[in-house]
Amino acid sequence: LQFDGVLTMTHHATNLDLPGEANITTAAGDVATFQSTGSNTVQCINYTRADGTAVASSGGGNKVIWLPAFVGNASSTDQGVWPLVNHVDGSTKHSHAGWTVPDDFTSITSLIAVMNFDATGNAQLTFNGVAALTAEAYDVDTDTIAATTYAGVADEMVFHNITAAVNGLTLTLGHAMGIELIREGAHANDSVGDWVGVTGYILTYS
Repeated sequence: LQFDGVLTMTHHATNLDLPGEANITTAAGDVATFQSTGSNTVQCINYTRADGTAVASSGGGNKVIWLPAFVGNASSTDQGVWPLVNHVDGSTKHSHAGWTVPDDFTSITSLIAVMNFDATGNAQLTFNGVAALTAEAYDVDTDTIAATTYAGVADEMVFHNITAAVNGLTLTLGHAMGIELIREGAHANDSVGDWVGVTGYILTYS
């Protein structure tokens, strides 16, 4: 079947099963192949766009990626086999991570900071999120989790959910997203008394 104009085919699991389980907007010259799978049920087994671009996919659910942490004014070390960005006690240290929004992105499901404490206690931390497109100011769009304490146990991995640091960002294809972790090691609420490290971030998106 060759289309001679624009219309939207709406995916349905049985009535009209489309590639990627996603709707398709046609254009003149697009070609599709359908097969009957039963009474009033059709499956599109091939779709070729006239301009050669790919058919969008629903993406198959959540995707999970790893964002390694990088030093700001903190320092790089390791904890066993784990690379670690070390935020020493007694001063304010910061580290960073970054990501570029891909074409299969809809929204962020969760963002988890993977951390390690050298001593048991509470660390006074701030998590900042930022997003920008090319030619925009680096801080055109920001979000934050204001400074608060996060608990950790000596020499144990701890996963802290910091999704709220990026939930307010506007993210579309091509956006660069940054994450900043700030530790106030001299703050009265910071009771660790030793370094606090971050290995990276687990980002889940749909």
